Parts: sequence; structure tokens; C-alpha cells
Amino acid sequence: MVSISMNPVVTENTRYENARKRSAEVAYTRHADYAGGNEAKRNDLAQRLTNTQTDSQPAQLKEFKKLGAGQLKQVALPLGETLEETIQSWRHVRSEALSNPEPSEVDHQLAAAASAKIMEAEAQLALENRLRTAQRTEESREDSMMQPQPTNSTMDSSLADAMHKLYDQATAAYSIQTSAKQHGYMEANSAYSLIA
Repeated sequence: MVSISMNPVVTENTRYENARKRSAEVAYTRHADYAGGNEAKRNDLAQRLTNTQTDSQPAQLKEFKKLGAGQLKQVALPLGETLEETIQSWRHVRSEALSNPEPSEVDHQLAAAASAKIMEAEAQLALENRLRTAQRTEESREDSMMQPQPTNSTMDSSLADAMHKLYDQATAAYSIQTSAKQHGYMEANSAYSLIA
């Protein structure tokens, strides 16, 4: 015999499960409606992309065209073999851009870009020069430390002379103290022992 109980926990769980199922169904249908409506747009965009990709491939095969007035050419650093050559090249680009009697806005932009590249190259050149100077200074310091200094031998002899004089003074003081003790003179107490 099957008994049906009206347990409140069981009915609460089933209500919760039913609500979750309805919520999932609603979310699924909303997503399907949204994705289905956008599917046409997505297909249209994909078609346009494939058309532009096939059109752009022949454009890449075209011959090199000379830039007309007002077109900006991208030139990457370094332009020359050295930074000085690069700076000269950018100065030439800047002067060419401003050589027209009435330069256009694009010419001004090209001149500004060339000026920025000139400043960048000059800053890089200054950093390299500073690095070279620091390396030369370090090398000269190391070389001076490695070379035997001629004053060392004179310093050694003067140091030996000074030590010999101190030794002579110490032996003279010792001989005076021993002769004073032999004649009955007592050693004086140190000053700190008199205070205490």
C-alpha cells in the first residue's frame, strides 16, 4: 500500500524544483529568440567579412604607389645605420614636409611626427653617450687601481722610518723607567685610581 503523505518538506522541494525548471525553460526560449533574431545579422556580417577579405588580397598584390600630397607615410626607427644618420633623415623629412608654401594639416602632422622622432633619437643618443662615458670612467678607475703606484714604495719606506722612530722612543722610555726603579723612584699611581 502506497501512502501519500503531505510532508511540508517534500512539497517545498518539489515547488522549488518546478520553479527552477520553469526558469530554465524561460531562459532557454529567450536565448533562442535572441540568437535567432541576430542570426540574420551575424550571417550578413560574416558575408561582408569574407567579401572584404577576398577583395583585400588583390590590393596587396598591387604595385607600390608613390604617396601623394597629404598622405602620411609611416617610417620606423632606426632609419639610418647610426643614430646621427637617423636624426639627419628625420630632419630631411621634416624640412620636406614644411617646404611647401602652404603646408596642409597632414604636412604639419608629418613634421610634428618627424620632430618627435628626432627628439626620441637625440634622447637615445644622449643616453648612449652617457653610458659610454660611464664605462670609460669605470675602465680608467679599474686601470688606475690595477697599476702599481710608485708612491707605494716611498710610503712603505716612510712608514718603516716612522715605526723605527717610535720603537727607538719606546726603548728609550723603557730604559729611563728601569733606571729610575733601580735608583729607588716609585711608579706614580694612575689618575683614575686616585679618584676612586
